[in-house]
Amino acid sequence: MDWVKAITGFLVLWSSTAWGAAVVAALLLTMLPFLTGCSGSGDGQASTPADTGITASLAWHPVPDTSVIAYFIHYGRQSPGQPGSCAYESSMHVTSPSATVTNLEPNTRYHFTVSAYNGLESACSAEVSTVTPTAPV
Repeated sequence: MDWVKAITGFLVLWSSTAWGAAVVAALLLTMLPFLTGCSGSGDGQASTPADTGITASLAWHPVPDTSVIAYFIHYGRQSPGQPGSCAYESSMHVTSPSATVTNLEPNTRYHFTVSAYNGLESACSAEVSTVTPTAPV
């Protein structure tokens, strides 16, 4: 099973704040609005020391291989610049094909990618990126 193709087929990124919707970047070059609250919920949430209220939400088609038990979301302010690389400054895991990364820095470009996990981690999907909104005054 080619997990990277399955994940890459539909990796969408939303960036939002508690104060309103932001522009959406999508792997399929589709633009969509998304509004979310300022706090995440559930297992696998990433965190940073400050509660900025800025989040990025990702969703993708699940890998059809039933041995896949989790996904890793890799993200950071720098792209490794190599397709399939998972070398980002932060990562988190989830068991469903969606995730919300919380407490991102305002007005900062973040790069995101996803890998599947079944005891071994797959190569990472194609990268998506977005610039987070500026913090309200």
